[in-house]
Amino acid sequence: MTGGPTRQGTLDPGRIRRLPPEVAELIAAGEVVERPASVLKELVENSLDAGARMLTIDIEGGGVDLIRVTDDGWGMTEGELAAAFERHATSKLASADDLAAIATLGFRGEALASIAAVAEVVAISRERMANRAYEVKVGPEGMRGPTVTAGPHGTTLTVRHLFHTLPARRAFLRSPRTEAAACFRVVADAALGRPLVRFQLRSQGRLVLSTPGSGDVLDAVAAVFGEAARRAAVELDAPGEQVSVWGAICGPNQTLANRQGTVLFVNGRRVQQRSLLAAVEAAYRGMLEVDRHPIAVLQLGCDPLTVDVNVHPTKREVRLRDEAVVYDSLQRACWQALRRALPAAMDLKGLPPQGQIEPLASARDPLETLWADQPPPPQDGPGDSRTLAGAGSWRSLGQAHNRYLVVETPAGLAILDQHAAHEKVLYERYREALAEGRPGMDSQGLLEPVLVDLPAGCDFDAEIEDELSRAGFEVEPFGERTLRCAAVPVGMAATRAGAALLDALTRRKAGPSEGEVHRMAALLACHSAVRFGDPVSPEEARALLASLAHTTGGITCPHGRPAVLMMGEGLLLAAFHRQ
Repeated sequence: MTGGPTRQGTLDPGRIRRLPPEVAELIAAGEVVERPASVLKELVENSLDAGARMLTIDIEGGGVDLIRVTDDGWGMTEGELAAAFERHATSKLASADDLAAIATLGFRGEALASIAAVAEVVAISRERMANRAYEVKVGPEGMRGPTVTAGPHGTTLTVRHLFHTLPARRAFLRSPRTEAAACFRVVADAALGRPLVRFQLRSQGRLVLSTPGSGDVLDAVAAVFGEAARRAAVELDAPGEQVSVWGAICGPNQTLANRQGTVLFVNGRRVQQRSLLAAVEAAYRGMLEVDRHPIAVLQLGCDPLTVDVNVHPTKREVRLRDEAVVYDSLQRACWQALRRALPAAMDLKGLPPQGQIEPLASARDPLETLWADQPPPPQDGPGDSRTLAGAGSWRSLGQAHNRYLVVETPAGLAILDQHAAHEKVLYERYREALAEGRPGMDSQGLLEPVLVDLPAGCDFDAEIEDELSRAGFEVEPFGERTLRCAAVPVGMAATRAGAALLDALTRRKAGPSEGEVHRMAALLACHSAVRFGDPVSPEEARALLASLAHTTGGITCPHGRPAVLMMGEGLLLAAFHRQ
């Protein structure tokens, strides 16, 4: 046993030692500063807490080489500027009681100190009524200043050479493009949450995001997601006694391939709460295709005493006192707004109210009923080897709700998801063509070229242009944030070109590979296949069944969703109490 009393009142700590301040600061900084985007998030939130109405942001090298945030907020005095870089120094809390109802974005008082521990920071600030500005320079070696300098009202924070004292952390950063994209998402989220604030973001000197600060959430939606999202969006305002919900939500005809379009705020704080994301997607149940996610910018307002924001190191999640009430309020508000946003062709009058829909978590897995009462097919390899080889002999009985095909089989009945089934057929064709590596794969020219507005932060360069050309698109820049599409892959309607191109740009990956062929083939098939709500003629249904008979890879579409639900004779007899 090591350690023990050496003299009265003094203990030998043995192997336990107090860390040097510089080491403790680096450890603390590692908890706050994960990547350039986390630095930018802290700086932007400080500016918003300071009452800024305009933020100008510059990044270089994905934020590793430079992050500069300039605001027109309240500014700081000479003494406040010096104190701001002390650990656990903040103007937003005064006592432990204040933690019970935090109304600001920041409150821990550790961001600036943590950033200065792993980068070189220069801060210039001037109070709104002051006649001079002050500057401090802070880094791992300490602080210099404050000194008198020239500067506009507000504060400018410049961060250079991030992680130059932590080469191991710097080695784990992604490419400059990826880090810049993460920085873009931080600013875009802030702009969507504060439509009254004007944001400008430049990367490598190029303007990639600009919002007007008009106060209209639809203006912010257009700046971030493009004009198409604005046209598809409806404003939402659902006041409530416990929870109020407001913002904007797009119909199911305008979606993204990831969840970055679902932006949620609780009392003005951007959160990534799984339960709240589930509430939004539950309102779209039955309307979204697989792997598609809604565009929604939603603010939730509730009593600050019912929200604990001090539960996550990066403040991405909050604890809600009555999460079920918040979930129900959010889902109901989204559902009511969607009824106004839905296209006329999608009739929802026959659907039950949301409260009568069985929760997704408890719904029966469709795979449990697939091929019910059918003899197991011979196994020819690992996994599910069931195929649709017999589909050519099936007889189409008709279409239900313009969504499903009802089919007679030798062993009973089958219901086909018309989109998934057609997607499966097209995927095989596109995959074979792409695997051959032929440039200009089966293109068809358009009588009238389609113009596609690019969302902010979406790049179009020679690499992606070449990839799209191999897939059958003919695309060229047409202005700063517009593409001109003159040809699409054979089988794709011109009306689908815009969505397909945006999907390809947001899902892009570096370098050709077998996985890349699958990704592009699945994308083309998804955007070319018949949609839910599209009528299908008897001739088209028969042709689809004949094509399905020649597909491989089981019974699922390329995204893994079942394309066919089989009901054998035994299941039908049991259902009607005839056995």
